[in-house]
Amino acid sequence: MVLYKVRVSTGTNLGSETKDWVSVTLVGNKGSSPQTWCDNWGPDFYVGADSEYEIQCTQDLGDILLIQITKKTMLLIQDSWYCNFIHVTSPQGEIYNFPVYQWIEGTVEVREGKGITAPEDTLSDHRKKELEERQKSYRWKEYEPGVPHCLDVNSTQDLESCSQFSFIKRALFYSRATVTAVEQRLKGYSTSKESWESLDDIKKVFGFKRNEMIEYITEHWKEDAFFGYQFLNGLNPNLIRKCTKIPPNFPITQDMVATSLGHGITLTEELKKGTIYIADYRILDGISAGWNNKVLQYIAAPICLLHLTPQKELIPLAIQLSQIPGPDAPIFLPSDSEWDWILSKTWVRNSHFHVHQTVAHLLRTHLLAEVFALATFRHLPTCHPLYKLLIPHMRYTFNINTLAREVLISKDGIFDRAIGLGRQGLIELCQRGMEALTYSSLCLSEDLEDRDVCSLPNYYYRDDGLEIWAAIESFVSSIVDFYYSKDESVQEDYELQGWIKDIFTEGFLSRKSSGIPSSFDTAVELKRFLTMVIFTVSAQHAAVNNGQYQNGAWMPNFPSSMRKPPPRSKGMTHLEDYLDTLPAINITCNIIGALYVLSAPTGDAVALGNYPNEYFTEKEPQQFIQDFQDRLNKISKKIEKRNCSLPIGYQLMYPPEVENSVSI
Repeated sequence: MVLYKVRVSTGTNLGSETKDWVSVTLVGNKGSSPQTWCDNWGPDFYVGADSEYEIQCTQDLGDILLIQITKKTMLLIQDSWYCNFIHVTSPQGEIYNFPVYQWIEGTVEVREGKGITAPEDTLSDHRKKELEERQKSYRWKEYEPGVPHCLDVNSTQDLESCSQFSFIKRALFYSRATVTAVEQRLKGYSTSKESWESLDDIKKVFGFKRNEMIEYITEHWKEDAFFGYQFLNGLNPNLIRKCTKIPPNFPITQDMVATSLGHGITLTEELKKGTIYIADYRILDGISAGWNNKVLQYIAAPICLLHLTPQKELIPLAIQLSQIPGPDAPIFLPSDSEWDWILSKTWVRNSHFHVHQTVAHLLRTHLLAEVFALATFRHLPTCHPLYKLLIPHMRYTFNINTLAREVLISKDGIFDRAIGLGRQGLIELCQRGMEALTYSSLCLSEDLEDRDVCSLPNYYYRDDGLEIWAAIESFVSSIVDFYYSKDESVQEDYELQGWIKDIFTEGFLSRKSSGIPSSFDTAVELKRFLTMVIFTVSAQHAAVNNGQYQNGAWMPNFPSSMRKPPPRSKGMTHLEDYLDTLPAINITCNIIGALYVLSAPTGDAVALGNYPNEYFTEKEPQQFIQDFQDRLNKISKKIEKRNCSLPIGYQLMYPPEVENSVSI
């Protein structure tokens, strides 16, 4: 007789346990073991259980290739079991690792943990069968024309159990939403369609959920220097670009900006010196406006010119609230009356809200993350090394995006009721964002070079982002080099080629102008794309998501809608007009509540570079992970040191607060 020792680990999350019978069958290259039920004295598969069993065989099974796990229901009620992993020790002392990390129902087959690509695998039929089953469960569908395709489910209830929120995350998410709604109802805010009577009254919204950043913004939001700072380190820091020539539809003159530039400084000279920057919201021109409280809202497409001063501050020089110049589109200046200038800046911040939420946040992180995840589930089996690399970066993505389609961006959803675009305008803007989306704009260094902002001082998003990108790139390169010995290995991996083809076709709608590849020829191409994927779903998402509440809690800094049209003349705006233009009380509370729920800590977040589920079992990839973590730790310490010297530290790309995946 030959004896194998089997160690079975049950998950630690609430509900992972089972009272059902569980059996294990070992499959080696020299034969299979008998089906053996795992039954020690007392309960076996309680939460966190780590138990050992023995399997007796009449012969040596050779290399253990896979295991069959069968759960037999003993009760009438459903009793799913979450298995972390199974370790098998052979009679010769060799250890085989089986990363399971899934809910078990019926019979499941799990491959041994070594990463292996399709051309090298002797069990091609097994991996083919696995993908056939996956493709039945994970199907594409068109959500709206002209936007990336998504998972074909109607609600979160339709999701596979592996894609659903944990109990902790689900409980925290919904309890926060409920408490927030009840709080505002008790204050009488949720039903009031009136204007705010004063700016101070806005401070009463979620007064107990304030922090240092919110206090700073509330105090400094009117200042030009802080207005400019937010283009660099606020939400959507990828919009500003250097201006070397004034656009023809922005007829600004030297006389207009002379006072702001200072004595003896000309706009022409500053353009040549490279100290002039521009934020152009032309993507909003002609977008449909929505209805809030049954009142039509207004959309602007402003152009904002900024100047980098000798003091290294980025300050606004001029703002035009339309793409069409003329008497009805005055150019607002810092020398204008106080409320004229504040209102024009607030219109820019409102436009920034729309582009941020729809393009920078929804399209370029959430929707793309779902594309990457869906292609991964459809084309990469669990034993594929790139499945092991990517799966931690896809945790909860299907759940949060499906929930968004149910509640946030649905017809009569939160965004339809509480933002100036409405759902129709949001879809139109998303379609335009898709038309303009390019591969290079998703690659940080290329995007920075294209916008010519590499030398801008105090651009902490850029500095932190480049360091994180380099860390991810180094990690990815080590993994690719370990599993792909040459470019031909990449070319011959038909599962990998199917993966990128699916992304190109279903995610980027076969748009060759996007620059997204439809196949890989070299390892270098593969490394670049994988780096972009992981950066997009982790660091980039953190940069545009995590600061939503703290940047928007003081509503005038980030208004979701505007109830009056952009001013057509100067000297007509006063505080009362300003308050009547801002969102009504109930709209303010609805959107701030949503921003709070969507950017608050999730309760069970997994930070970038942390991989509690050990999908990689070989020592080399495990060392690559350790090297990645060490590099991220160094970046974190550098950010901590820098932030100590700043009035407000830039924390949005601080690695311990960057999640591995788009999960909120």
